[in-house]
Amino acid sequence: MAVTEPFRYEKPSDDVVSERKASAEIRQQLSRALSRLHELPKLKSLSIRFGEIAPHHTELDRIRDDLSSILDALVSLGTSLPRSLESLSLTRLPPIHLEQYDKPAFLALRANLSLFEIALAGTDAWSALVTPPLPENLISPCEPFFYDTLPGRLLPPPSAAMGLENLESLALCFSDPTGVFYLTYSFSKLHFPRLRALRLQHVQFSIACDAENFILQHSETLLELHLLHSQICVASNDEEPEEGADEINNSGFNGWPEVPRPWSAIYAELNKKLQRLVFLDVQDPWWISFPDRYVTYSPGEMMQFLEEGRDDDKYQLENFRMTVKDRASKLAAEYEREHFPSSLKPLPVLINGNHLASFPVRDEDEFICDCH
Repeated sequence: MAVTEPFRYEKPSDDVVSERKASAEIRQQLSRALSRLHELPKLKSLSIRFGEIAPHHTELDRIRDDLSSILDALVSLGTSLPRSLESLSLTRLPPIHLEQYDKPAFLALRANLSLFEIALAGTDAWSALVTPPLPENLISPCEPFFYDTLPGRLLPPPSAAMGLENLESLALCFSDPTGVFYLTYSFSKLHFPRLRALRLQHVQFSIACDAENFILQHSETLLELHLLHSQICVASNDEEPEEGADEINNSGFNGWPEVPRPWSAIYAELNKKLQRLVFLDVQDPWWISFPDRYVTYSPGEMMQFLEEGRDDDKYQLENFRMTVKDRASKLAAEYEREHFPSSLKPLPVLINGNHLASFPVRDEDEFICDCH
C-alpha cells in the first residue's frame, strides 16, 4: 500500500501543465482504465493518489471534473469487482462532497476492507471547488465534508449495512489540524473490533478526550500506533486582567491559558491501557517555524504556542516508548510492520494522468493509480 507522505507544497512544472491541456482526453482514458480493473481476477489492493496538494486556482474546475470522473469510475468498479477489495488507499483526497459518495456501489467498494487509508488534501485551495454560496455559520465550504461526508460515507461506524466490520488497519491523515477548532471532527462513535494498526495525523486532542478515547477503545486489539503532528487544543484565556494588574499588551492578550489535560496525562493513560502495543511512532509537528504541540483558539482566530521545557511531557513519552520497546523485545518473533510498511514494493501497474499507460490483464493483486 502507499505510505502516507508528508504534506508539502508542490508546483507542477511548465511541461506538465502544458500536457494537461488535453485533460478531457486524459480523463476519458483514465476512466476507461479504471473501469477495466474488474478484469484483474486477483485484485485485492487499490491505491489512488490525486493531484498536487496546492493546485493553481485556474485549474480548480478541471481538477473538480477529474475528481468526479475518477469517482464515477470507482462507483462503476464497485458494481463489477469479482471479489471484495482488501486494501484501499485514497491519498491527497480533496475534502469536498460529490454525489458519488452517496452511491451504494461506492460504499460496497470499501465495505470489506482490512486496510483503509484516507489522506486528505488541504482545505485552503480546495475550498474554491465548492459551489457558492457558503452555508450559514461556516468558515469554509470544506466543513461539510468533515461533518457529514467523512463520518457518514467514507468512515462511518462499522455495521452490516455500512461495512468496515473487518477493518484491521486504519490511517486517517488530515492535512490541516482537525478535530476541535475550525474543522471539527468527532471520533466518539467509531470502534473497529479488529483494529490492529492505527495512524493519525494532524488530529487535535482536547479536554473532551474524544481522540484519546478512540485510541483507548481499541486497547484489546491494537498492536501498532502512529501519532503524527498532533496538538492539544484549549480555549483562549479571555478573562479580564485583575484590578491593578499590568496589561501585557494593547491587544488585550492575557497570557496563555492553562492546559487542563496536557500530553503527559495522555501519554501516561495510553501507556497504562494499551497493554498489547508493540510498535509506537510519535512525531511532533514538522514545521520548525510553528511548533504547536499546544494551541489555543477562540471564534475566528487560532494562536499557536509551545511551552518549552515541559519535562512531564518528555518523561511520560519516553516512558511510553520504553514500555512498548520492552514489550516488543519479549515477543517470540520480531514484530513485522505489515500494516504500514516503511517503503513501497515494486509497482505492478502504474497509471499516470499525464502519460496514461495501457496495461494487460494480469493476475496482479495490487493496482496503483497516480492521478496527476
